[in-house]
Amino acid sequence: MIHHASFSARNPETAARGLARLFACEAIKAPAPPFPQGSWFVCLGDASGTILEILPWGHILWNHATDKGSAGKSFDEDMREHSSTHFLIQTPLSTSRIEEIAKEEGWDCFPGNAGFFQFTKVWVEGTFLIELMTPVQAESYAAHFGQMGIATLDGKMRNLERAMQATLQMV
Repeated sequence: MIHHASFSARNPETAARGLARLFACEAIKAPAPPFPQGSWFVCLGDASGTILEILPWGHILWNHATDKGSAGKSFDEDMREHSSTHFLIQTPLSTSRIEEIAKEEGWDCFPGNAGFFQFTKVWVEGTFLIELMTPVQAESYAAHFGQMGIATLDGKMRNLERAMQATLQMV
């Protein structure tokens, strides 16, 4: 169970408020300290207390064992705009509403299909990927990756892999 995740944005408040719209939840300014000044929380309000921490651009978390005075936080002037880190999260909204909000926020938005389930890709500030599933899409996800589907998941993955390889060879 993931209870919170963090990423950076150039305008954390705007990003948090836009994400709160996508999840139909609340954006709240984070306490500073212990968070960097200008950090925001997106509080999903679910039973697990899930939040997204939005830190100001350039603020990073790192192993503070190497620098005892840093408390695990530092600043990186050369922070990369893209990484492989992303989240797949369920929202109560429809795909069309996700697309509307992303457009209003000025964020790129694309349909996604992972073979077993579909979702919507939203690029927050053009740098951070959040994948969103509607409740119906989340049911399909859980059928494959949840408790009931995990026993047969590897076989399904290999079948999907073979089918996709065959499709790519035809192109």
